[in-house]
Amino acid sequence: MEPARRRTDGAGGARPRRESGDGPARLIAADLLRLDPILLALAESERHFRTLVEQAADGILMVDGTGRVTLANSRACEMTGYSQEEIMSLSLLDMYLPEEREIGRERVQQMPPGTTLRFQRELLRKDGTRMPIDVSVAWLPDGERQSIMRDITARVRGQDLQRVEERRLRALVRLSALENRTLPELMDATLEEVVALSDSVFGYIYYYSEETEEFTLHAWSKGVMESCSIPDPQRAYRLSETGIWGEAVRQRRPIVINDFAAPDPLKRGYPEGHAPLTRFMTIPVFSRSRIVAVVGVANKGTDYTDTDVSQLSQMMDVVWKIAERQRAEDELRGLAGELEERVQERTREFERANAELEAANNEIGETNAELQRILIEQERMQGELAYRALHDPLTELANRTMFQERLDHAFRASPRGVAVLWIDLDHFKEVNDIHGHDVGDEMLVAVADRLRDVIRETDDIARVGGDEFAVVLPNVVEAEARAVAERVLSALTDKAAFRLQVRASVGVGWQHTATGDGKRLLRLADQAMYKAKASGGGTAALY
Repeated sequence: MEPARRRTDGAGGARPRRESGDGPARLIAADLLRLDPILLALAESERHFRTLVEQAADGILMVDGTGRVTLANSRACEMTGYSQEEIMSLSLLDMYLPEEREIGRERVQQMPPGTTLRFQRELLRKDGTRMPIDVSVAWLPDGERQSIMRDITARVRGQDLQRVEERRLRALVRLSALENRTLPELMDATLEEVVALSDSVFGYIYYYSEETEEFTLHAWSKGVMESCSIPDPQRAYRLSETGIWGEAVRQRRPIVINDFAAPDPLKRGYPEGHAPLTRFMTIPVFSRSRIVAVVGVANKGTDYTDTDVSQLSQMMDVVWKIAERQRAEDELRGLAGELEERVQERTREFERANAELEAANNEIGETNAELQRILIEQERMQGELAYRALHDPLTELANRTMFQERLDHAFRASPRGVAVLWIDLDHFKEVNDIHGHDVGDEMLVAVADRLRDVIRETDDIARVGGDEFAVVLPNVVEAEARAVAERVLSALTDKAAFRLQVRASVGVGWQHTATGDGKRLLRLADQAMYKAKASGGGTAALY
């Protein structure tokens, strides 16, 4: 379908009539024959032009010197809502907003031919709705104008959303500056910001208790009290007593009514003298999946949208977190005040006692000194207990608990793999039985010292049983784990380091992918140790 166009020159489409006579007729015929290819080329060029115009993604209008539409493509018809026939009967100013038509007329009159202009305006569509468009107008030498219109609804909507988001963030910045104020002051400021952010006339905040199913009014905005003539407004409501505004709790979701005058079975009306409502929105405020408050706004100049719901919900979520922190701080301040009062009372008692028994000062000083000593000793003992909880008391190596922590850490920081050496001293029971436990303990300490000498700085040793030791090797490949195991065996067979001969079986468990909790790797190392012990001991085995 080609774009429609009204002819403005009054010319018809008939070809020139051939004249009679020989000489002049032959000359005219010859001229026409020469013109035919040119006319055909011009027709083809115009057809190609019309096709391009028709297929354009933007709306294209051609307007004559009087402002009448002479050409419109399908996209222009789609944007305006007019048919081809309808749009051809219009003036371009018919698609301007009434309040902008005079500006549009002046703009047309002031622009000379050959100039171009780009601007944004709102297009008045056939159904009366408005569409934001970006317009590029070119004034042609023949007096016509070419107008290219692009729908920028999505862009404008995005800009509007960005402005709303910026308003919300600025409001949160202002509210965050009130963290040191009291909770009522914070809620009062929040209510003002909520009303402003939603472009409403007034609003309210009610606290809500799910245990008692009762609303308690915190505050109405200032605009309500100016419009409300109820002499003694109620401040507390049972959920069962509420109408449409209680649905936010009953349905546990936002409620939006953009035509409050329309009948609704959930509405129960409002008392005589209540501020009149045209539009209404209320949202529940959640804290740990429980409704703790409801916020309502009313009488926005345009409909409430999902954007209003989202912005208000996000804002109240942040504000309520601030409020909860503020409430906790208030409670702490209250407790601190009580504590301070008790301390002051106790201080007064001490002062009275000091006045009566001045000699008791020395005793109190001594008692304080003893208490300080006890506290210092207690701290030392707590530190020692904490150390003993994670270390073997004999060798001062890590115990099984700390070993597991080190293994867990290795799994989180070992992209090349993790290995565990499980070391079991061969025939250690015979050492205890023949030479006594003191000699056995001495051997265990010596083994721990030798292990410290040969492992890497990044490795961790632990004593995990009577004669069993384990080493965590983080971020190693299999060959590196084998090498450390060989160094361990070599160090433990050094006769100069031990009073008695030491033999050990070393199991090497290696895992390339450092995932899991290490149980599988420990099983591999344990099985490898038993494999080494089964082969006669004094060696290392990899599983």
